[in-house]
Amino acid sequence: LDYHGTMEDYFLAKAELFTPERATRGVVCVDDAWGARLAGMATIPVSTVSSTGAPADWRLDAAPDGAEFTLTGPHAQLALRSALPGDFNRVNTALATLALLALGHDAGAVREAVLTDPHVPGRMEKVAPAAGSDAPLAVVDYAHTPEAVAAALAALRPQAVPGGLVVVLGAGGDRDRGKRAAMGAAAAREADIVIVTDDNPRSEDPAVIRAAVVAGARESAPHKDIREIADRAEAIAAAVAAAVAAGRGAVVAVVGKGHETGQEIGGVVHPFDDREQVRAALDAAYGQAS
Repeated sequence: LDYHGTMEDYFLAKAELFTPERATRGVVCVDDAWGARLAGMATIPVSTVSSTGAPADWRLDAAPDGAEFTLTGPHAQLALRSALPGDFNRVNTALATLALLALGHDAGAVREAVLTDPHVPGRMEKVAPAAGSDAPLAVVDYAHTPEAVAAALAALRPQAVPGGLVVVLGAGGDRDRGKRAAMGAAAAREADIVIVTDDNPRSEDPAVIRAAVVAGARESAPHKDIREIADRAEAIAAAVAAAVAAGRGAVVAVVGKGHETGQEIGGVVHPFDDREQVRAALDAAYGQAS
């Protein structure tokens, strides 16, 4: 919404992709009203998929472990596995699979490609130490909206022990100010410990941005452990320390910057990579990370 302003304008921009001028076929998830509307107004042939039981060409059924799922369609059934945790990642995997099928690729080849466990830098990317079997699961993700933060943390919640889900987040400067408190609220609802830090403050006062995120978190969950640490590297180190203290089965999520390798402060981009910082913190606790 930083660029489109409203969800309606954002939707209409996306809908332009589903026209003969832009594509010959489309694949749409109809789990929500936006998807159902898009499928109905597309002017190219579309295949639909649903994970909620909504009427669709393809049905997604998840296995109890949450990673494996089955796609059942008009003339085929595929057993697949999402490389990344969470309902949204299963849906994304299904959409990619159906797009390849729509392009004429062999179903068996598509299935094998999906099962190779593809890695997308900065998207639910795991960082693990080379030593220390009790080390917390540490994940770096690009989530930078309230919805994305909630989805990422909800995906990690089943893997965390009670009281052991720790999140580090901030909000970008010179961007949608309205989402800052909502991001803090989403983090506080889903995580046990929330550490608010600087993201890319750009030309804004970082303290003002942090204050908005902290306020949203504390209003949403006043009983939760909400901390403010301006320096992002220090915040990440504190999160790892908190997870270590929580014991085996704790989870650390560092969200907002994902694959980025710089942090923009006052018009200057400083070298900074969340993954490297997580590795450094894990290295300090358990030895060299990989």
